[in-house]
Formats: sequence, C-alpha cells, structure tokens
Amino acid sequence: MKFAHDSGYKTVILAGHSLGANKVIYYLSRHHDKNCVSHFLLLSPANLPWLMSNVTKQEKNIIRDYVERGDGDKMLPFYFMGWVECIANTAYQWLFTSTLNNVHVEADGDFSQVEQITHTGAMIIGTYDRFTYGDPAGFLSNINDHMPTRDENKLIFIQKTSHAYQQKEQEIADDILNLVKGWE
Repeated sequence: MKFAHDSGYKTVILAGHSLGANKVIYYLSRHHDKNCVSHFLLLSPANLPWLMSNVTKQEKNIIRDYVERGDGDKMLPFYFMGWVECIANTAYQWLFTSTLNNVHVEADGDFSQVEQITHTGAMIIGTYDRFTYGDPAGFLSNINDHMPTRDENKLIFIQKTSHAYQQKEQEIADDILNLVKGWE
C-alpha cells in the first residue's frame, strides 16, 4: 500500500483470489483508512478447513518438525494438500494459525476478521466452486452476512464454473470492469 500511495495512485481496489482473498480480509480487518483502499474484491475466498481436509497426520507432523527445528524455509518433501509445492512455514501458517482461516461455511465460525472490515466491495464465486461443501451461494452470503457493510456489498455468482472460473474468463473480466466503473 505504501508503494501505491508513494507512486501517486489515488484509488486502490484491494483484490485477491482464493487464499489471496483471505489475505485481503486479514489486511482490511486491521487497516480501515479509506484513503488508502477504496474497495475490496474477493474472488472465491478459500475455505481452509476444506482445503486442509486431505492433509494427513503424517504430513502435519513433518511440517511441524521442519518448523520446530528451524527448517521452515525449506521446501516440503511432498506436495502440500496433494498439489502445492510449499515451504514448511507457509504450510504451518495455513494449518496451525488462524491468520487466514477467516471465512467459513458454518454461520457460527470465527468471523472476527470479517466483522472488522469497514470497506465496501464485492465478492465473486463460481456456482460449481467445490471448496464450499456444495453451497457456493450460501458460503458467500454467509461471509457477507458477517460484514458491517453487508447491505452495500455486491455478490456475484458466475454460473456453471468452478473455483478458477474456467471457460468464464471473459464473463468475470466484464463483471470486474463493470464493478470498477461503478466505483469510480
């Protein structure tokens, strides 16, 4: 944000996809200056419990061992979650801290970060996003319901596409462009 401000940007829309959306939530829960960030855009926030559900006990122990012996900056000897090349510190953060575990399917989950967001914005998700236990619309609505700005936020559901919006790239680009134009 300092770089954007120092570079003369007047309007910053903070956006993130998947875990990037969770990072936007984390940031905005701690920074409320609307002169720095005008709006947020959350694309398919990551439901960490679902993502971590395939991490085995053995893998968790390996991650913990790496971090405890000071090797947290080393690559894990396996693909984290079955598909991500990852250093132990990152895997540890995702598994064992609440920093990015800030959105939930369950209405009674820990939404303490989401509840601190004072910015307005939009959330986008594909209707086939499987990271939501089969209810992408409910997932996004649940997140929004915990925001103080819920009545001002926009929810967008991209029909018949998944977490990465395959085959819907132009549609999502058009939706984002329309949002940005509306925020000008």
